[in-house]
Amino acid sequence: MAKQADIERLTGELRDSLTKLYGPLLPSRELWKIFGYSSPAAYRQARARKSLPVGEFEIEGRRGYFALTYDVAQWLAMQSSQKISALPAEDQEASVETDKRPVGPEGGTGVMTGQTQPKNEGEAEM
Repeated sequence: MAKQADIERLTGELRDSLTKLYGPLLPSRELWKIFGYSSPAAYRQARARKSLPVGEFEIEGRRGYFALTYDVAQWLAMQSSQKISALPAEDQEASVETDKRPVGPEGGTGVMTGQTQPKNEGEAEM
């Protein structure tokens, strides 16, 4: 199992990134993407089954459901640590280095900074 200090460090990094992107609360219209559901409907189904990975709540006078950014960051860090701890020891160091990329709402790299990666070398985004 990954060290608690590593999980706390990653939680802090994810919390900072997500807070810069969304603030202290994450709306459900973003949560379904962050949690990896295939669609908003799949996310609503998980909510109906009470199988969401973090607690949601409503805010009076606001539409929809929200989750605390910290709770989401902690869940993501725990998921990542489970993945890393399942790797052989020699692969864990390499994985830790590659897992330092920011995680954006679309699940890819560069999303949080607004940058996109060219599809092929020398090909620029339009």
